[in-house]
Amino acid sequence: MTRGDISHGNVFANLHDVTLQRLDVYQNNNGHPVFYDSTHFAPTVEAWNAVPVIYVATEPGKPAQHPRAEDVASGTLPPQFRNVGTASGASLAGSGEPALRGAVSFTDPEIEALASAGKLSLSTGFSSLETPDPERPGATRIAGTVTPNHVLVFERGACPNCYPNDNGARFENLRPENDTMSDEETKGLLKTIADALTRPGTQHNNLAEFENLKTELAAEKAKTAEFANLQQELATLKAAQETAKKDAAWSAMKVNLPAGWLGAKETETRKEYEADAGAFALKLIQFKSNLPGEKPAEGSGVGQGADGAESTEEQQFANMAAEFEKRLGIKVV
Repeated sequence: MTRGDISHGNVFANLHDVTLQRLDVYQNNNGHPVFYDSTHFAPTVEAWNAVPVIYVATEPGKPAQHPRAEDVASGTLPPQFRNVGTASGASLAGSGEPALRGAVSFTDPEIEALASAGKLSLSTGFSSLETPDPERPGATRIAGTVTPNHVLVFERGACPNCYPNDNGARFENLRPENDTMSDEETKGLLKTIADALTRPGTQHNNLAEFENLKTELAAEKAKTAEFANLQQELATLKAAQETAKKDAAWSAMKVNLPAGWLGAKETETRKEYEADAGAFALKLIQFKSNLPGEKPAEGSGVGQGADGAESTEEQQFANMAAEFEKRLGIKVV
């Protein structure tokens, strides 16, 4: 069942169809208009797939900000941001005016619930060259290939700028069309039931119509409840998968840790690791580099590598970082 280019089946797959960015139009960006040229989005459409969806916790009266691209790339987001899902299905195809379309899925049940309730807005995070627009004084144009970084989501109306700059950037499939009843549809059906009970005519006909309408209303309400239960089950499964993923990552990390970091301290150590994996990796590498037998000779300033070649402390650190990345998939810069 579809409406335009929107797949309502995606709701049951825990996917939300979204318009990421209207194109070939001027949009306000940091106080001045920018022309979003679709020709510069086209070469990197596929790169939007699997970019992280970042939720920002806003404060009343303070504007929301995008995270820094390098913090997203390194996984070292400040506390007000958190990774809550991924984007997929990016495409410039579809009817109507040009737009970058796709879908997002959430691993966070709380954010999933906000999205399903229509309480989230979104904004794209990318980098590109800009040049002055010769056709519009004071405006600029995107003039180079777009490099996707993230999709930002935030609670709509929670802060002064908690609305998308691009009015076409939005969640599309919030509920399956014709599969659940809106409040207005429910009120209309209830009114029809009331009319059936009071309309002049034989009591037998009125009661028969009432029973039919009551059955129809009960069936629609059952669909609504079934859909809500299914959404909750999907959110629970996603949360369980995320927990299993974290447990596996921690198990892989534990084998590299000194005994003094585990035991009674394991809970505290794990919290530190999961809060900032990059900083934790750096701490572990520095700890191991200071163990006896792993330092260069006192006063020499150099050490001997496995092949007998001299290497600086910086090279030793680089070798350890490379080994850490190979084993755990975490890159330390």
